[in-house]
Amino acid sequence: MSVAIKIDHVTKRYGNHTVIQGLSAEIRPGEFFTLLGPSGCGKTTLLRMIIGFNSIEEGTIRVNDTVINDVPVNKRNMGMVFQDYAVFPHMTVGDNVAFGLNMKKMGKDETSKEVDRILEVVKIRDLRDRMPAALSGGQRQRVALARAIVIQPEVLLMDEPLSNLDAKLRVEMRNAIKNIQHQIGITTVYVTHDQEEALAVSDRIAVMHDGIIQQIGTPRQIYKRPANHFVATFIGQSNIIPAVIVRNAEGVFLKFSEGFLLAMKNLSAQASDGQKVCVSVRPEEFDMMLEPNHKHPSGIKAVIKSSMFLGASIHYFLEDSSGQEIEVICNTDQENAGGEGKEVELIPAADKINVFTKDGRDSLIDERGGMR
Repeated sequence: MSVAIKIDHVTKRYGNHTVIQGLSAEIRPGEFFTLLGPSGCGKTTLLRMIIGFNSIEEGTIRVNDTVINDVPVNKRNMGMVFQDYAVFPHMTVGDNVAFGLNMKKMGKDETSKEVDRILEVVKIRDLRDRMPAALSGGQRQRVALARAIVIQPEVLLMDEPLSNLDAKLRVEMRNAIKNIQHQIGITTVYVTHDQEEALAVSDRIAVMHDGIIQQIGTPRQIYKRPANHFVATFIGQSNIIPAVIVRNAEGVFLKFSEGFLLAMKNLSAQASDGQKVCVSVRPEEFDMMLEPNHKHPSGIKAVIKSSMFLGASIHYFLEDSSGQEIEVICNTDQENAGGEGKEVELIPAADKINVFTKDGRDSLIDERGGMR
């Protein structure tokens, strides 16, 4: 049966340095929950607090209703997959996977049966008698995963497990890990700094920065409606453009440079007339008008500086009238939009863009009207 994990106001200090301060989160039974953030944000520290490698100075961590703060590592019934595989080089694949079962004093026949079953799950049954030196990086990571789950832990913890693999293998293994996790239904906490990886594998993501969770949500929520400037720029590409709120008898607008007004229907009541804001626009959230109206601007004026053909899409790199660089992604229908020096107008998609306070800390989008 899958378990829930409740992290309640935990704090971790190293001497006078506080790495995590009063952090809370709830992980649902059977969930694939990812801790995502830049290096040094505290995500691995939190993972090590869950398994027991790091002490907890304040707060509690519960597995279901049991507080595990003082439970020894070997009594927590958790499996761990490390960044560097940690596969025993002197043991065959089968012996590596059997290691945890042997430590539990399981019988020889039952151990062999369980090892076969798990090797089948991770799709390396034919490698049972091979030595680790004869395996690829992806195969060694499957061995590490099999060894972690064969003991039937309540929780599976994974710390940057794909970072040592090349790009193609990372995609292959992230798909495999996602499928295996769903197949066995184990509660999983996964650490990565790779945004695309997190979006691909997670049920929910906690974005961390400086030991603080900035936002928890599904991959779609995190990408479409980031909670603040940091999340918007850390997850994927985002153009940050200054604007001013305009409220009048005709409605609510964002006023960009050169007087372009964009009508908005999903700004919160906290967005006041005359308020300076920063607008987050993903590269794919622009319409690019190739014939700008110089007398009555209907978009943000910009000049194409360069472009990049990427098969299914074209990336345009532009500069607006203030000198700010803007990236736009178009489909190949606009392949002949023009080259360097071409003047265009950019119209942000009002229902998709995100608006933050000038300091970038808070969203001014009313999710009831703006969530897609």
